[in-house]
Amino acid sequence: MTPDLFPPDKLAMRFSWTTHDNEPRSAHSWTQDECRAVVACIHGMNGSGEQFHPLPARIPGYAFHALDLRGQGSDHIGARRGAALEFEMQMRDIATFVSALRKTYTGLPVFLMGESMGSLLAAGFVGWASRRGESRHAVDGVVLSVPVVGLKRPVPGFLRWILRRAASVAPSIRLTPSRFVNGKSIAPPLTRDRAYQDELSKKPHHIKGFSLRFLVELEKMIHDSASLAAGINAPTLVLAAGKDCFVRSSQIESWFEKIPAVDKTLCHYPEAYHLLWHDWDRDLVVSDIAAWLEKRTPA
Repeated sequence: MTPDLFPPDKLAMRFSWTTHDNEPRSAHSWTQDECRAVVACIHGMNGSGEQFHPLPARIPGYAFHALDLRGQGSDHIGARRGAALEFEMQMRDIATFVSALRKTYTGLPVFLMGESMGSLLAAGFVGWASRRGESRHAVDGVVLSVPVVGLKRPVPGFLRWILRRAASVAPSIRLTPSRFVNGKSIAPPLTRDRAYQDELSKKPHHIKGFSLRFLVELEKMIHDSASLAAGINAPTLVLAAGKDCFVRSSQIESWFEKIPAVDKTLCHYPEAYHLLWHDWDRDLVVSDIAAWLEKRTPA
């Protein structure tokens, strides 16, 4: 496995933008001297935009910009961290972000990339933007890494009912999400890179517990993932990991079949863990992403 060519803090800059409700934001930004296209990145649950840093140095010719999601650990409003998912609000934030990138990089293709929960948001956004028909929100393709379209360890129906009822009464009560993944309070293995795995819980954006409201909203988005797939009409690359702790690759493959886009590709990495570009198969994963983008970017 090739080591990072640059530490994140040596390469990342900041991209200033303003949300639909006029909140000033600063996204992680990796620019290129000769930029042919732009990649807007959406991180996953308990993640941060900085986690996309292995990609730009290995994919020349593309400007990568990764926002920090509202309600996650890098939200500048502390009270919102882990409190709510708010799907519609996320769609509006992503729309404004994409629009800002299109304005900055006039005439260049804009691709959308998501990871984990961020892949579900990215998938949802493609259909959301298409229904509105505004070209400033449209994307030229979407890369969806390990979309959590189901759970390897399904939550029993009676427990989902209890959680929904509890969330309606006490939405701010917080639980550790890993309880629903491995039944334990410790995080499941997200990568075979043990040093990176150990580092995750020490990151400043790490959230120990998420509210019942957030967890119920997330469960609904996972439950509705088939309808999100049905709205994807842009060129699509889906990545699946065989040793993913959250979702079975077979679940992702079934979901992939529901995507109506004519131009769609599925890549499966049998031995890989959830965080694909932070895992041992990273070089192959990044090479596949680069090749897919290259074929869909004008010379």
